[in-house]
Amino acid sequence: MFKRLREGRSGRPSSAKASSDTLIQTTTLPDRPAVTTSRGNTTISSPSQEHRKSSASSTFSAETLVPAASRANSDTSAFSDATTLLAPRDSRIGSVGSLFSGWSRNRSPTPTKSRDSNLYPNLPSRSPSRRRSSPSPGPASKALGRLGLHVVHQPEIAPLFNIILIHGLGGDSRKTWTKDLSDPDLFWPERWLPLEPDIGRARILSFGYNANFLPGTPRSIYKIGDFAKELLFEMKFAKDDNGQDLDIGRLPIIVVAHSMGGLVAKKAYLLGQIDETYQDIVRSMSAMVFLATPHRGSNLAEVLGRLLAVFFQPSREFISDLNKGSHTLEELNEQFRHVAPKLSIWSFYETLATPVGPANVMVLDKDSSILGYTKEVSRPLNADHHGVCKYYGPEDSNYISVRNALSSLVKDLSPRDSAVRDRPDTNATKNLKDFLGVLVSPEEDLNSIRRLWLSGTCDWLLHEPQIQSWMEKRQESCVTWFSGPPGSGKSTLSAHMITHLRGSDVACQYFFFKFDDPIKRSLGSFLRSIAYQVAEDIPDFYRGLMDLVRDNTRLEKADSLLIWKKLFESTLLRLDLATPLYWVIDALDESEAPKALLDLLHSIGRSRAPIRVLIFSRKTEPLSLAFGRLPSSLPLQLLEKDGTDFNALDIHTLITEEIQHMRGSDELKQRVARSVESHAQGSFLWARLVLEDIVNCHSEDAIQDALKDIPNDMNDLYRRMELSILNSPRKSNIALAKAILQWATCACRLLTLEELSQALRPEIPELLDPRRTIQDVCGQFTMINDNGQVTVVHQTAREYLTKSPGGKSFVNIDEAHSKLFRKSISVLCDPNLRYKLTHSHSTLRTAESFLFYAAMSWTYHLRHIKMPSNEILDSVLELFKSTSVLTWIHSLALFGILETLVKAAKALTSFVSHRRKLNSTENPLLHRLSDLDLLERWAIDLVKLIGKFSRQLSSDPTIIYNLIPALSPKYSILHQQYFQRDATEIAIKGISDTHWNDSLAKIALPNGDQAWNIACAADILAVLGSSGTVYIWNASNFSEICKVRHQERVTSFCMNSKGNICVTYGLRSTKTWSIPSARLLSCSPNPADTKAKSMTFADNDTKVLMGSDDRAVRCLQIKEPEAGWQVVDASLLKETSQLEGSFINSPMCMAFNGDGTQVGVSYRGFPLSVWALKGGYCIGRCKRAKAFRNDQARPSASWFGVDRFTWNPITGHVIGLYRDGCVFKWHPLTGENQEAPSLADEVAASSDGKLFATSNSDGTVRLWNFAYFTVIYQLSSTDLVTGLAFSPDCMRLYDIRGSFVNAWEPNSLIRFSESEESISDTASESQSPTSVSHISEASLRQYEAVTVVAAGPGSHWYCAGNEEGSVDLSNTRTDHTVELSRFFNFMSVTQIAWSQDATHVATADLGGDISVKRLTAPLASSGHGTPDLKTLTPPRIDLVGRGIQQMLFNTDASLMLIATDGGGHIWSLKSQTTITTLHDNDMNRRWLQHPLQESSFVGFGPTDIKVFHWQDFSEQARLYQSRIKLDTTQEQLHGITQTSPEPGGIDDARSAVSKALFTQDREHVLLQTKTSSSQGHISKQVLLFHISAFASDESPIPSISIPAGIHAKMEIPLGMLPGSRLAFLDQDLWFCTFRLGSSRDSENDVIQRHYFVPRDWTSTEGVEQSCMTDDGTLLCPKDDQVAVITCNLDISGF
Repeated sequence: MFKRLREGRSGRPSSAKASSDTLIQTTTLPDRPAVTTSRGNTTISSPSQEHRKSSASSTFSAETLVPAASRANSDTSAFSDATTLLAPRDSRIGSVGSLFSGWSRNRSPTPTKSRDSNLYPNLPSRSPSRRRSSPSPGPASKALGRLGLHVVHQPEIAPLFNIILIHGLGGDSRKTWTKDLSDPDLFWPERWLPLEPDIGRARILSFGYNANFLPGTPRSIYKIGDFAKELLFEMKFAKDDNGQDLDIGRLPIIVVAHSMGGLVAKKAYLLGQIDETYQDIVRSMSAMVFLATPHRGSNLAEVLGRLLAVFFQPSREFISDLNKGSHTLEELNEQFRHVAPKLSIWSFYETLATPVGPANVMVLDKDSSILGYTKEVSRPLNADHHGVCKYYGPEDSNYISVRNALSSLVKDLSPRDSAVRDRPDTNATKNLKDFLGVLVSPEEDLNSIRRLWLSGTCDWLLHEPQIQSWMEKRQESCVTWFSGPPGSGKSTLSAHMITHLRGSDVACQYFFFKFDDPIKRSLGSFLRSIAYQVAEDIPDFYRGLMDLVRDNTRLEKADSLLIWKKLFESTLLRLDLATPLYWVIDALDESEAPKALLDLLHSIGRSRAPIRVLIFSRKTEPLSLAFGRLPSSLPLQLLEKDGTDFNALDIHTLITEEIQHMRGSDELKQRVARSVESHAQGSFLWARLVLEDIVNCHSEDAIQDALKDIPNDMNDLYRRMELSILNSPRKSNIALAKAILQWATCACRLLTLEELSQALRPEIPELLDPRRTIQDVCGQFTMINDNGQVTVVHQTAREYLTKSPGGKSFVNIDEAHSKLFRKSISVLCDPNLRYKLTHSHSTLRTAESFLFYAAMSWTYHLRHIKMPSNEILDSVLELFKSTSVLTWIHSLALFGILETLVKAAKALTSFVSHRRKLNSTENPLLHRLSDLDLLERWAIDLVKLIGKFSRQLSSDPTIIYNLIPALSPKYSILHQQYFQRDATEIAIKGISDTHWNDSLAKIALPNGDQAWNIACAADILAVLGSSGTVYIWNASNFSEICKVRHQERVTSFCMNSKGNICVTYGLRSTKTWSIPSARLLSCSPNPADTKAKSMTFADNDTKVLMGSDDRAVRCLQIKEPEAGWQVVDASLLKETSQLEGSFINSPMCMAFNGDGTQVGVSYRGFPLSVWALKGGYCIGRCKRAKAFRNDQARPSASWFGVDRFTWNPITGHVIGLYRDGCVFKWHPLTGENQEAPSLADEVAASSDGKLFATSNSDGTVRLWNFAYFTVIYQLSSTDLVTGLAFSPDCMRLYDIRGSFVNAWEPNSLIRFSESEESISDTASESQSPTSVSHISEASLRQYEAVTVVAAGPGSHWYCAGNEEGSVDLSNTRTDHTVELSRFFNFMSVTQIAWSQDATHVATADLGGDISVKRLTAPLASSGHGTPDLKTLTPPRIDLVGRGIQQMLFNTDASLMLIATDGGGHIWSLKSQTTITTLHDNDMNRRWLQHPLQESSFVGFGPTDIKVFHWQDFSEQARLYQSRIKLDTTQEQLHGITQTSPEPGGIDDARSAVSKALFTQDREHVLLQTKTSSSQGHISKQVLLFHISAFASDESPIPSISIPAGIHAKMEIPLGMLPGSRLAFLDQDLWFCTFRLGSSRDSENDVIQRHYFVPRDWTSTEGVEQSCMTDDGTLLCPKDDQVAVITCNLDISGF
């Protein structure tokens, strides 16, 4: 690049046609002739001549002040004329005017944009604005720099740091840094810096501000401080072109500043120090490079000011700031020297005089350009004041000096900066937040607590020996516990500690537990927040988390144990960190699970990453015991402050500060101070609340009374606060205070002021000033935080209000939850709610903010009601007996919180169970059993809604009202209550399902391939077939992605966690494949005579581990496959000990644990053993549980052969199957062993470790609760299950049976996956094994599946054939069905063909038997009665073992084509003979009657169309129809696209026409081609031809263009309805229509979705068989039936 620039500059033509507006353009190069162009004429002058011209060229004239383009557009300019006349009096003005700036006096005038001109519509906008990344320097950008902060260069990968350029006086963001604006290659920040090896990873930005001073510019009041504030604002809030935050403070910042820009940078750094808003910005500022910055001013600034006055120009404050000895500069330098040591500073100064008029003047001397600091690096540049920031090329010595400085700074960034070099960009950060489910930032809590801090307080903590020891940067993990009494200021101390650590440039993460906020008291929220903060500081950890994001690992709702295992134990604790991490945890006692948190911390004692934890909390007995149980490997320090003197100085400071605001004399203030201080007893909270009370007194008597009644402790203080509410003269205030405190103490989360105001209505009228009202009526019990949320002042206040020691509590919890529940239900039952939901999401969240709380939280209050009274039952029924329940579900889908349905189902189940228990004590007439039954049915349906329809509900919530009730089973509560046959626009016939089933989908392997193994990863479902092919589907919609063909038998395969690499182990070779392209990445030879028993990816998917039948463990490096399989450790699995009665043979089963560090191996005659891969030693051998063994018998009775086993990836247990019919779990380290009798052949564990599944030979699948080791779900069938797998999100269970893959979503699985945080210290007390492990059962109905469906043209009749060889004829209108034919060899029906007039039907089975029927009066098209069926003589064809591919009638049904794999036969129905046969291997086609020629028929191949004659099978023509490029232009939607033939362009063996049909409008032919690349990647293409295209034999045949966006959505093309409406099923099985030729701009606007087919209704094969009748009725196979779905396609749509 640099070479090209140099060549370009030397080789540029010396003459060029200049614009007619350009009067003079001069380019000056040192020691070179100057090239002067005047109106296109070129002259060359010597350097001496150029020097003599310099003063003239610097003359301050209209031509230098007013751009040429502007002069051309305006003939009159009084100011220009006056300036021209005055110019000769002082020719120095032009040069002085360019001081401190990037204005080049030797450049041609720069055209400006006119705001009235259409040529420049995109004027630069003011900050903060969207910025352009790596802009291409167009003409405008060359000439004019933009205001604000914009990106000059954005690296392709995440930037490591930011370089920000700041211009000087009179400059701008581009020309300051460009030697010649006419040459964009001279803009060095964009063209040269990105190519430097050390600097290329920088994001480079340029800041422009209005520092113009030339005549004609408006008056300005800007000072340097104003520019600095503008710079800070831009760095904090500027956005890029995509509207994303630039996030400047996330990465280290290097500032490069010219002239006055250096002063702006210094001032900004100072201002940011004292403004919390910009703390992250100043912390990120690492270095400043000053280019000729006037730190001490310049004498020329005064000259410039006088010259502006001469020309009657207003003064500029920022010019005055530049005077030598100015107060601004002195103050700036004095302040900056205190913070400068935090920065790396480089100062460059000029050494050449700058031409000013006839003289050459040093604008800045060296002393002014250098700060003189100890660690400052200073260097001269061979340039004048302008040239220090403009360079001739990359070889310019001045550029090299500046570049080397930047390169050095990049390498020498501080440790803190290097820790964040690879931190994510903004989009990645958002993805990480969404992945972790981080909803709130701990920064908000830190800032709110920090505001309470008083200067001079809390410093004593830093001098405590335990704290000083904890802060040491030792490579050792430890825990320090600071305990203190309630209200003693522990949160303020923790905030002070966090601030201190962050100021010390160490990696500090923190969390503030808050009991009144369910998010902030959650252990899961704590772990997610800490993980997110660590990811921001530790690049390696961030990369590990992003791997989990790409793996589609679901953690936003995972429980704490899974989060700890996945994020910390498996990732963070294995990192080698140079410096420790510091965690500060506040208010552990307010966590819902403090003991569980401490249990998790046990493992940091073994962490390779040093983690030093500081915990603040109250001291409680359970916490003391939990801290005492920490392992000895984790050092523990206790810092207990239970006295009253540890914070006495801080309380004194608080009292001294607050007492200043009290009314009264100094003597009174001192007396009050002494009294409060003597009673404080170490309680900050008590002192603050008492002082607030005293300060609000309005007389000295009132203050005296307050002192007399001063409470002794917090309970006395709270009691006085309660009495002040109860003694209010207004009874309405008491009721209002009680209502507010009920919401503040019992709501499941904090409510905002607006939410609380809405919650109080209509019982309490709208509050005029909610903030003030709450403060007035609730006194000091409540406070409003920075987010406008109402909260109780302290946890002790909450405890007092709800558990008053005096007896009756002010807030009765049960009464409060009942009230809050009824209020939430009343909001959801608002008859106007459905209309309100039609408003925009933002409007809804603003105008109906409480609705979100009510929709999500009524279940919380229902669960907390101890006595489920009739009043509560009536409220529940009010919701579930009306259409309000549908509106509630609508709102949940709209808000994106459908998981609330599962919580509601649990709450209903618990409520009904509680009511049934109470029924035992009541009169049976009062039991209301029917109501309870209704709620139990709703509990089932709510969970099914999640499993069956969540995807569709999320995309369109309104389908809950009509479509979902219609699609629900007949006896479901949803269908029975809300399906109205006359009102709905969709009607379904033909299916008889009455209840929900647990099936989600059924997928068939092609060609009867048997499924051998199954694996899931990310959104990938992969199955190994017996043919050695791995079939891969998209798990979200079960569309086929690709096939991996190993070309030999495969004994094992595995997928990496991201689902983008597949490894297959064959008989002779191991192959690595890229997914979804199915491209072969590598092929490695297998070890001789070995068979893989187990394979898994390990070490962040960088290698594959393989256990083989020769008792060895080998690894294959993914990036070094040429090395082949390498033995991990020769001693692994080599048993040296002998057990009596045992013998070792080939392993029966091998499996690796979740992180690939251990391997288990089982034998027929030896106990299951677990080995450590690192070290090659045996960890343990599995023995039978004592209850299942006889210790008095032979030694071998203590163990037993294990057939199959797997690992719990979270707990490290082995889950296995003994050969004698027992299931067991065993932990190799602890020896824990538990067994349960259950026959099983296969076993699989869920990724969250909560569940595992087993199956046995009779087809029964059982789902187990791992913790309780009990069965919670059982699915019975008669099909043998050969494999099991859980989906990565643990919401589905897959099994393989023969050639089918089944996906199941039982309610039990969904309930577990959506379980709430259950790890709290008290949660287990209310749970029992029986309550958790209730067994639900389901069974599979045996049926003969429909294998083929065909609709009769122009009629209401259709045929369906099944696996037993039976074909039925049915009517879509009357539901009448008769048996059309039956094949008695009981083989599947594979073909059905109708004649064009629907009078003949031919059917064929898999064995080649054919049946032909004639349908006689009444006419088949009449739709009434039953047609008479006449059996015709079937074709007698010798198939020679070939299968029938298709059958086709000619126009009058007198002839019939039977197409096979290797030929075709034409049968005459009249003569009952074969009239001709064609043997041709090119018969893999789809056949249709010629649309225009009755004597011909057409065979559609993947690249061509062949036309044959019916009478003799002779080929008449061959037309090419190669694949067309999908057209997306609206102009061509209705046109014809010509395509050129490309013979050989498509591999015919891999490509075939899967569907060919005449559309329902009889005007088009529709084809679908399916192509499998040589690598196995599968693609589909739909082609549409008008029948007129077949009028001639010209080739290529034209096809109708389908927009690419529409084509991408099509999964199953169905045909064309009248009105040019293309009908198809999309990938989510929505029935869609699209009107070809629409003029709408957006394809999404013209696609109309009418209804969807539930995924569990049909298999993948069934979907392919779906077809459409002439009136738009959809026929879709469902098990052994056909769903007939009719819809008014003219008015319906979603």
